[in-house]
Amino acid sequence: MILFNLLTLSGVQAQAVTRLVLTEHLATDVFVDEAIANHCLRPDGSVGTEPLYRVIFLTKALLYRTIEETLHTAFPANDFRIYATAVTHVNDTEAVRIRELRLA
Repeated sequence: MILFNLLTLSGVQAQAVTRLVLTEHLATDVFVDEAIANHCLRPDGSVGTEPLYRVIFLTKALLYRTIEETLHTAFPANDFRIYATAVTHVNDTEAVRIRELRLA
């Protein structure tokens, strides 16, 4: 099981990703952190900020590649940064929900 994280500068794309992941049965619940302060180094050397959106959900580790390909197909010109964190323990109810997701 993994915690899938997607970062984007677009709130519209964050919402579209959420709908896609749910309707494709790649997650049962999706959480969106909105307008996170994203501090970045600009080409001129100054530090700037821009809003960042984070889409987070638990899913099967075997679905990572499928999710990555689905996102690339649906959003070919995107700014996504994606990564996953291994999840070793969840409560029984959540484990059952994740096991029922579609097969990879």
